[in-house]
Amino acid sequence: MIQGRKKLFIENFLAYGAINALDKIVPLVMLPIVTRLITDTGDYGRFEMFNTIVGFGSSFAVLGMYDAMFREYFETDSLEYKSIVTSTSARIVFISASIVSLLLVVFSKTTSQLFLNTPENCAIAVLAGLGTFLSANKAIISAPTRIKNQRQIYIISGISYSLLYYSLAILFIKLGMNYNGLIYGQLIASVYILLFFYVLNRKDFNFYLFDIKVAKELFKIGIPLVPCFVIYWAFNSMDKVMISHMLGLKEVGIYSIGAKVASVSSFIYAAFAGGWQYFAFSTMKDKDQVELTSKVFEYLAIVSFVSFAAATLCNEFIFNLFFIGDYVKGSVVFPYLFLSPLILMLFQTAGNQLLVVKKSYLITICLSLGLLINLTLNYFLIPLYGIKGAALATLLGHAGSALIILFITFNTKLLYVKVRFILALLLTITVTTYLFFANNINNIFLVIAILVYMVLYYKLLHVYIKKLVTHFFEKV
Repeated sequence: MIQGRKKLFIENFLAYGAINALDKIVPLVMLPIVTRLITDTGDYGRFEMFNTIVGFGSSFAVLGMYDAMFREYFETDSLEYKSIVTSTSARIVFISASIVSLLLVVFSKTTSQLFLNTPENCAIAVLAGLGTFLSANKAIISAPTRIKNQRQIYIISGISYSLLYYSLAILFIKLGMNYNGLIYGQLIASVYILLFFYVLNRKDFNFYLFDIKVAKELFKIGIPLVPCFVIYWAFNSMDKVMISHMLGLKEVGIYSIGAKVASVSSFIYAAFAGGWQYFAFSTMKDKDQVELTSKVFEYLAIVSFVSFAAATLCNEFIFNLFFIGDYVKGSVVFPYLFLSPLILMLFQTAGNQLLVVKKSYLITICLSLGLLINLTLNYFLIPLYGIKGAALATLLGHAGSALIILFITFNTKLLYVKVRFILALLLTITVTTYLFFANNINNIFLVIAILVYMVLYYKLLHVYIKKLVTHFFEKV
């Protein structure tokens, strides 16, 4: 049983990591091409603010139904009940997405002023309203594929979406549409992916089916999570909003490119997210669930810390190789934005323990405190250190939330950590502090840090290397 669960998690982790890597290959390859076509970082900043508004609207439109559906789907083995859960969730999201999208269109000038620091870009807000509707509904319509753990489908959907999006975007840019070409390409590709999952999962939904009791249970789980998703959005986007007001859209463009390159860490995060929800809820009633989750938390932590140090070694080389002009300056935010989603991954691992016992409000409190740290530091660090200060503020906000929820779950005996994790954490804090204040990065320091991580976890490393070698020779 234990080996079966371990195999389930590792298979999901590796499979979704590979899927996400394939999914991200096209966007990463296209990024240097796009930045050469849109040379003005301010124009790229406008496109990023379109994405920021869509993310904001979607946070409200989904109403936490994706996670609530996932949780309630595994409540019983009844196929009839599962169908009621998916169908009721879809009805709720369709209505809420329609309302939120309409509000963005009606108040487009106000939205433009808030996000782009000018009412003149209201057309971006209108298009973001449409993007919000498509994004929210796609999240729910695609959910059964994730629930059923149909991993191969995500390879097809992700790659085909990216190919269509960038093909259209480049065509539209060459036709003279500039950053609007990116927006139009994304909207058309979003329509495609919504139809793709609708055709695939239509048997899981009966849009005439709605159960008020199930709806109440979904709202009970989902509504307390809405502030969480708004906070997630704020963590990822408020720095851009504040940069647009304090430094201008050109700096938003540079910051966004740094964030896009740093998103390579999402290979690890998406591997976790893709396999974690299915694994976590399908094993939530096991007797050793706390011990199992604690091990997952620690192993993910050391993977995150080592990846952070290793990626930072290649930072400046990558930006100088693939980018030109002001876009190269995005390298200053890379280390902090690379580590941030990995810290969020650790937060969600610990936070899942509170979700299992249906105390999701504590997750919201922890995230709120982390966001307060982030916004406060943004206010002080952006004027002093520019976009580098914004990136550090984002990382420290995530770290604050993670440490708070770790403290809560540890004291309620829902999670435990070992001394070696504490030492690895202290080393990571030292590395981050050095990176921020050092004028010239000494790569030897980063190499030493990686070696120390390996020493701390040499027993675990030895076990898995031995297993890999044994497995290899068995195959041979």
